[in-house]
Amino acid sequence: MKKLCSCLLIMLMPASVWAQSTTASDDQADAATASRWRLGLGVAVSDNAYIGQGSKVTPFPLVDYEGDRFFFRGITGGIHLLKSDGFVVDAIITTGFNNIDASDFDRAALARRGINRNDLEDRDRSIDAGFAASWTGRLGQLKAVAKTDISGSSEGAEYSLEYGYPLQWGGFRITPTVGATFLSSKVADYYYGIHPDEVRRGVPGYEPGGALIPQVGVNLTRPIGAKWALMIGARYSVLPDKISNSPLIDGSHGSSVLVGFSRAL
Repeated sequence: MKKLCSCLLIMLMPASVWAQSTTASDDQADAATASRWRLGLGVAVSDNAYIGQGSKVTPFPLVDYEGDRFFFRGITGGIHLLKSDGFVVDAIITTGFNNIDASDFDRAALARRGINRNDLEDRDRSIDAGFAASWTGRLGQLKAVAKTDISGSSEGAEYSLEYGYPLQWGGFRITPTVGATFLSSKVADYYYGIHPDEVRRGVPGYEPGGALIPQVGVNLTRPIGAKWALMIGARYSVLPDKISNSPLIDGSHGSSVLVGFSRAL
């Protein structure tokens, strides 16, 4: 089975699924009003496209705080800059799970491509800052995010656009989504290309350049009692040839799943 990539999807999914959980039902919204805090635990599972890494399981605490201006959802925190008639603009800071240690690459698979694993460097996790805007109305919700790595890893920018339409089925709130993420050349080259220092060690050079990754997904939320909620999110993406042809990548599709529980305090 082909290896799958979901680096950006995992980065965005916890915040999006977590945010929807606070509006899953009237009962849950009332509980959230009584307390601005929600706590829980989430697990993200991805089958990463990097050669040899395989399935990656990442547990993390879910912490949700909704203030009049400040908020924190999962792995994303920020400040509300504008809130008016279903239109929201936020300044955000977030992190991702798109990192890999060089030792996690499959040595034999790389050797078949003429690469010595010892010549590769780690791809470090990013810390991103930027802006997020969303519009919510009868036709669904449209979200846009623009952010830049401020950790010194790739120092590149990412832009994403996603549309979702919520449906009610039994006790579940189901939101199918469709969207795309654009990676700047710095981001794509850092995570999927061969670094200059690696080229100097003899690794064949490769720079994919800017890349657009389309994706579809679905979010499910269900209240459990007055305070608890179950959240499930899934994403599927298609990697463009310039990324799937990277010597570090084995696969042309990506998928990820997040499962979480939260409780209003």
